[in-house]
Amino acid sequence: MIVMNSSRPGSTLISTLRLPVLLVLLLLLCGGCAALPGKMIDYDPALINGERAFGEVVPASEAGMAELTAISPEMTRYLDNRVGDTRLAASRFKRLMKSLSEDGYFTSTYNANKTFNASDTFAKKSGNCLSYTAMFIAMARYAGMNARFQIVGVPPSWDADSGYLIRYTHINVLVTDVKRDRLGGDGRDFAVDFNAVHPDPEYSRKVVSDKYAEALFHANRSVTSIRAGDERKGLAHLRRAIELMPNNPDLWINLGAFYGKRDDFASAIDAYEVGLSIDPGNKGAISGLSRAYAGTGDMAKAEFYGDQVKRYREKNAYYHFALAQAEFERADYPQALAAINTAIGLKRSNGRFYFMKALTEQKLGDLDAARQSFRRAERYGRFRDLKLRYVNEFAGVDYAAPGS
Repeated sequence: MIVMNSSRPGSTLISTLRLPVLLVLLLLLCGGCAALPGKMIDYDPALINGERAFGEVVPASEAGMAELTAISPEMTRYLDNRVGDTRLAASRFKRLMKSLSEDGYFTSTYNANKTFNASDTFAKKSGNCLSYTAMFIAMARYAGMNARFQIVGVPPSWDADSGYLIRYTHINVLVTDVKRDRLGGDGRDFAVDFNAVHPDPEYSRKVVSDKYAEALFHANRSVTSIRAGDERKGLAHLRRAIELMPNNPDLWINLGAFYGKRDDFASAIDAYEVGLSIDPGNKGAISGLSRAYAGTGDMAKAEFYGDQVKRYREKNAYYHFALAQAEFERADYPQALAAINTAIGLKRSNGRFYFMKALTEQKLGDLDAARQSFRRAERYGRFRDLKLRYVNEFAGVDYAAPGS
C-alpha cells in the first residue's frame, strides 16, 4: 500500500502522502501514521539501500534534497513588497493571506499527485496540500510568524488509480502566534488549508516536525517515480524517507509493496514485518503479509493474516464506504447501495455515508429516498470532500442543494 500525503479523498499506493502503499486492496483501511520516535527499529540495511532490489547500493542522494521550506529570491521579493515588516504579527498574517488570495494561490491548480517544495509551488502555482503547506510555512516564517506542519486525521477513503489503490492523508499549516482574538475571533490558533476541502473541526490534529514533513515529501516522490516506471529513483526517495523517519510504519508498508510489485516476496515480508513491529496490529502491514505469503505459496500464513484483515474490514464502516464508492464509479448502483447500507448499519451518524447513499438512490431513480438521504446527510454534515468530488452528480438537483 502506498500512502500519499495530500488531501484528496481516497488512497493507498503499493507497498507506499493519504502521509503513502502500492498494489494494495480496498481492505487496507488504516488510519494516519503511527510514529514512535523512541522505538529502536531492527532491519537489514540491504532492504532500503538497493542491494536486494538492484544488486548494488542506490544512494539516497539520487533522490536529491527536498529543501522543503527553502525560500527563493522571488518569494522574498514578494513578501517584502506585499507583507512588509509591520510590527503586529496579526497584521502580517492578514496581509499574507490577502496577497495569496488575490494572486490565486487559494484557487490555483490543486493536484493531489504533484508534490513540490516551497519555491517550486510558489513558481508553478500547482501542487498538493503538502506542497502548498510547505510554501505557506516558508513564507510565514520569513515574515516572522511561527508556522508549523500539522497532520489532520481525516476519515480514511480510497481511490483506485492506474492499477494502484492510493490512500491520501491531509496536512495543513498551524500558525501559533497569531491569535484570532486579535482579529476579532475566539482566541484560537489559525489553521490554513489550500484546497476546497477544509477538514471538520472535530478531526484529530497533530503538529509534526519539519523532518517528518520532509519524509512525507520523499515518500510522495517515491510513489510518483514508481508509478512512472522509475523504480530505482522511487527506492532512492523511499530510502531517504525511511532514513529521516524510520519509525513511520507507512514507509515500510510502501517498501513492502515495492518489493511485492517485483515479486520479491521474501523482501516484502521483511518490510511488512518491520512496519508491524512499529505498529502492532497495523492493517496495512497485516494485509501486505497476507499477499506476500500467498506469493511465496505459504497459504497457511496467507490465510492466517488474511483472516485478521477480513474480520477487521467486515466490521469497518469505512471499508464498506470505499466499496460503495468503487461500485458507484463502476455504475453498479445496486451493489453500491448494498455496500453503503452496510456502512450506515455500522456507523449511522456519518453525513458522508448518507450523501453517498443519496447519490446512489438518485441514480437508481428513487428520488423520494434520495431526498430523505440528502436531508440526513445535511443533518450529520461532514461530507464536503464528497460534494467536491461528485459535484456534477447533484448540480441543479433541488433536494440536494441545501447546505451544499
